[in-house]
Amino acid sequence: MNILDGEEESKSTNHSFAAAIGTARAAESHTSVIPQKLMSLQMDPVAHEDSYRRALEFLKANEPEKRLDIRLSPNSFRLLVEQAHTLYGDTRYPRVQYSAVDSRVIINTVPTALHSRSAAGLQALMWESVRTTLKRLNKGELCKRVIPIGDSEYSIVDDEGRTSIKTPDGGLTYVSDEGNSALTFIIEAGVSEAYEQLRRDIKLWLNQFESHTAMLMYLAEDPNFRNPTHGTSSTCSATECGIFETAMSRTWRVSPFGPYCFRGHAWFGTLALASVEIFKKDSSTSRIKTKKHRVVVNGQMTVEGDYVDVGLTVGDYFPANHVATEDIRAEPVLIETDSLREILASGALDTAKTRFYKSFDKRN
Repeated sequence: MNILDGEEESKSTNHSFAAAIGTARAAESHTSVIPQKLMSLQMDPVAHEDSYRRALEFLKANEPEKRLDIRLSPNSFRLLVEQAHTLYGDTRYPRVQYSAVDSRVIINTVPTALHSRSAAGLQALMWESVRTTLKRLNKGELCKRVIPIGDSEYSIVDDEGRTSIKTPDGGLTYVSDEGNSALTFIIEAGVSEAYEQLRRDIKLWLNQFESHTAMLMYLAEDPNFRNPTHGTSSTCSATECGIFETAMSRTWRVSPFGPYCFRGHAWFGTLALASVEIFKKDSSTSRIKTKKHRVVVNGQMTVEGDYVDVGLTVGDYFPANHVATEDIRAEPVLIETDSLREILASGALDTAKTRFYKSFDKRN
């Protein structure tokens, strides 16, 4: 069953502009989601060994901006975690996670600056947005109850004793007077991942980790980045680096969503699509409704006005039975348009710079 009722699941993982826009249009309106039945891992031993070998090779290659989803047993997941620690120590990436609901190992290598800036920027923006709303509604004393979570790792054991381990890109948690916390709002951002993989991540948070609201920021670069194959220089002189920085700054002023080109090579293409999608789970029916807003299409901002209403309300940041917010739960929490633009444009620029300078590291 597809995570979105009535929507045909995409079978392509490329990020071409046409594919990205097609996916966005398919989920544009409110759509209901019915939780998928739990699946058990029933794999042939030879196939399982082959899958583990593939996952280990992916882990060792550690190519930036990549993701692998593959079905493996909990024991194989633990072996991969041990291998990752042996190879890379306590570094944040590559990151190995596990979804017990579908026996799925998720391996993420280091993401683009676009991904990192978007996730961190969105968390800060949403935190400030809900605080501003609470103060406007004379509920400023509740600001201390909502705090950002960063990219902390979470684990949960389901009714069948299976453990899922996942790290969000960001989010907010509610903290009570007694110090108890509830993971109310999750943020996931995706650039290298296929859209269907990101939707599975969201479903895991809502159905297994019991969050009731999630935001998915989906980002598509067109064309896909390719490292340059020409040129023999292994270092960037001070003069060359200065010329590069000037070129990037000029592009930022004229075309902040790209393309960022230098010496005939695109270090970041065009931000073909940036969409914000909100997922909300109904506590009484367990159905999930989603609403999507496209904020950038083919390098152009598509939203107007000082603020964007993506469908979030005060109640999305607090537990369902929270008494102090009963009278304001339906109040909208708006996103400042200029701040959103800054987050996305800065991510594109930083990605171009990171790729340019790292290209010299690879030549040494």
